[in-house]
Amino acid sequence: MAKAKKEPVDNSKALAAITIAGELQNIVNSIIEAGGECDDATMAQLATWTERLEVKAENIGLVKMRLESDAAYFKQVEEAARAQRKSRESAVGRLTKYLARCMEIADVKSIRRNDGLFSISLCDGRAGVEILDEKKLPYEFTEIVELVKPKTAAIKEALQLGESVPGASLVFGEKYLQIRSKAAKAEGENKDE
Repeated sequence: MAKAKKEPVDNSKALAAITIAGELQNIVNSIIEAGGECDDATMAQLATWTERLEVKAENIGLVKMRLESDAAYFKQVEEAARAQRKSRESAVGRLTKYLARCMEIADVKSIRRNDGLFSISLCDGRAGVEILDEKKLPYEFTEIVELVKPKTAAIKEALQLGESVPGASLVFGEKYLQIRSKAAKAEGENKDE
């Protein structure tokens, strides 16, 4: 069997977005250094790098959609597994209560067979405390907890209006990327009709 010819790899397609962005920044810096003047070669170079960034961005958008789809699938699997786990735990609880009730009615405290797999004992319940009325409890059996909760919405509004709020400052999160599918946008427009 003849070996297949190995196609040369086009490294321009495999450039990382950060490399493309760096090259674009270099081109922009050279335009700025030239006093805003841009020759034909620089314009052609700028168009090529911009196109590469657009292709890279499109590919990242596709990968993002795939990963979101995978995440949604795994969420469904997790929810189904959680429901199955809850069902099994509930069944274990019911079986345990059933056997305890049977042993209690039969007045049997333990079951141990020589050839058995388990030794089973009916134990007294653990002691606990039920608080009927907190207000009637003596002082030595209570503790006072003071909770201070900042009104973040009011603080944010005041800071955005330029007011000074001691102990607080306005911070901004990281820049984020918003990728919208044109197909989803078109579907939304069709639903409105």
